Amino acid sequence: MTGMTASDARWTLAVDHGTTTTVGAWADVDPRDGWVRVGPVGIDGFPTMPSAVLSRPDGAVLAGRPAIEAGALDPAAALLRTRPHLAASTGGPPELLTQYPRPTTAVDVATALVAKVIRAEAARRATLPSTVVLLHPASWSSAACEALRSAGRAALAAIPYTSPDQLQLLDSPRAAAHRLGGQGRLLVVDIGGAATELAVVDRGGDGTGSIAGLRSVNVGAEVLDDALAQLVLDRAPQPFSARVRFGGDLEAYRAWFGLRTSVRDGKEALAASGTVAVGLPPLPPDSPVPGVVQLTHADLGAMLAPGLEEIAQGISALVDPLSGPRPAMLVRGGLAEMPRVREWLAERTGFGLAHGGDPGAVSAFGPASGAAAWAAERLGLGRH
Repeated sequence: MTGMTASDARWTLAVDHGTTTTVGAWADVDPRDGWVRVGPVGIDGFPTMPSAVLSRPDGAVLAGRPAIEAGALDPAAALLRTRPHLAASTGGPPELLTQYPRPTTAVDVATALVAKVIRAEAARRATLPSTVVLLHPASWSSAACEALRSAGRAALAAIPYTSPDQLQLLDSPRAAAHRLGGQGRLLVVDIGGAATELAVVDRGGDGTGSIAGLRSVNVGAEVLDDALAQLVLDRAPQPFSARVRFGGDLEAYRAWFGLRTSVRDGKEALAASGTVAVGLPPLPPDSPVPGVVQLTHADLGAMLAPGLEEIAQGISALVDPLSGPRPAMLVRGGLAEMPRVREWLAERTGFGLAHGGDPGAVSAFGPASGAAAWAAERLGLGRH
């Protein structure tokens, strides 16, 4: 961070710390026409970052891909899927996630992820943002939001020339609606890692909007990843699968960690192809590597169908009691990238899909870019 200067109120930053993935988005002013523009934050050369944190024995804290890579050798120290722990905060001492091998808290994990996003974009620009917006589910309690705020303040406190006053919080449905734009009601279906959040947003003239209805469905991408990993073990050679499932030794734990990572990457590849080969990780002292297992769209479909039906039922339960015209539906989140997920939900529920021809509205950084633009407008940056 050498050469960093205090903010000159020319750009804003938003961070979406998700269960599986953390993304950042910036907003600044295009010097050619004076309009606010947005874009994703590049972190370790990618527009998204795994929500993983690992604390090394020497005290160094790794976040994102370096934590995943280090976790392949030290899986017990890798903390994954931690946002639900932050959401469970009771307002007392931050919830302890693990006592082995290195204690940490949900707030510590969120701090590491938020700080990495801030530092990545601030280092690229050699200046600090005027505002940092942290996103959270609309269903979060005030205690959970305060835990997230604590993480943001801790991340800023480690950077010179920053102030806690630069930090704001915004719920994801309103941020997603802001990115999409338009007026009237919008149904935001956000299929996250831990659960699916359904929210009806009344888009107001000031661009902020309000939540007219809210519901959570216990269907998320992480559950699918676990199920696919178990399917791979079902199809793997029996000695391999038995040791991974029941061995309990460090190498078996490492193999499960590697398999889980490979399945997540393979699931994403299935969005663009009909089949994917998931390589089975090495399991010393066994040699050679026990081969590969094929996953297909049909495998995904059989596992997705019950969850999608549950989401569809949740949509009906949320929207049917509301008066007025049926809102358009914005479907986003990791599972929404799977083939025909959006279309199936639209056909099943009778809601029209809303994305306005803007692929960024349904992208991984859609809500974050909406939040960054929201903050820029409140600072009076550029033309709107």
